[in-house]
Amino acid sequence: MMRWLAIIIFGLWAISGCSTDRPAEDFFAPSDIGTLVVDGLLIVDQPLPMILLSRATMPNTAYDPRVGAERDATITVYVHPDGPLVEYGETPGRGAYVPVTHDTLEVQPETTYELRVTTAKGETVRATTTTPERFAVSEWVLLDDEGANVQRRLRTYDELGEAVYGAPENQLVYTEGLLEGRFERGDGPGFHIGILSLDLTSDFVIDPEFFEEEDFDDLQREISSPAFEAPEGMVRLPWFTIFFEGRYKIRMYSVDENWYELILTLPEFGPGFGGEIGDYFERPSFNVEGGIGLFGSASVDSIGFFVHPRP
Repeated sequence: MMRWLAIIIFGLWAISGCSTDRPAEDFFAPSDIGTLVVDGLLIVDQPLPMILLSRATMPNTAYDPRVGAERDATITVYVHPDGPLVEYGETPGRGAYVPVTHDTLEVQPETTYELRVTTAKGETVRATTTTPERFAVSEWVLLDDEGANVQRRLRTYDELGEAVYGAPENQLVYTEGLLEGRFERGDGPGFHIGILSLDLTSDFVIDPEFFEEEDFDDLQREISSPAFEAPEGMVRLPWFTIFFEGRYKIRMYSVDENWYELILTLPEFGPGFGGEIGDYFERPSFNVEGGIGLFGSASVDSIGFFVHPRP
């Protein structure tokens, strides 16, 4: 399965509790085999990204870049309306392309980027993304267990950098209180959250009576949410997404239409952080002309904290 799809799908499964035994055939019809797959994610205020180009392979077959990677393609990204035409070149990593002109150009907010791909066989792929406005969470607060009163405000990376993990305000005890982010909603279609446990050898904070040893082995340190709208400009961290003690980083993405629609139309995920539930679609919405995949964009803000086990 392609890298971009694996990251998104397994993230959704982890947070929604769906089975990862769902066969790959459910996501790609037999007619998709050999289809060009694009993987490119633009993040506002970061350099233009690497773009991966490959072909969809047989379901239930491990991806082999020597077979699936698309070589010798011509890739450009045009910045509308008056920006440069950025040329991409292939790296030694097969099927991976990076900017070779304007390589220091940073992704701008509220700007349209058009991807153009021409393969060595003359096939063409096009996709367009309009980046969201810059996004920042105004504050992260710890509420009481009922969610009625603010106990304290967490410190941010802007204030302390990596020292946030040691800040007294950012010490959380598992299941005590509710962590809430507050922000200006903006005009984008929605949001997507990634949760990362940074201490790879830290112990579990959960110990369900019904868990077998293999159930612990299946728990992931990096998970992501379904798409959600957050119409009231707030989001709460559900404790059921936290499995380990130690340092955590939450990345909250304000996403473009392409990113939002793809996540929303992936089959079988549960309610999002903001209470949205995606409809079931037979086929994901790719918004790629001449291929499948994701050419999308987002603005992002992050918070770091430390989770302690219950006494």
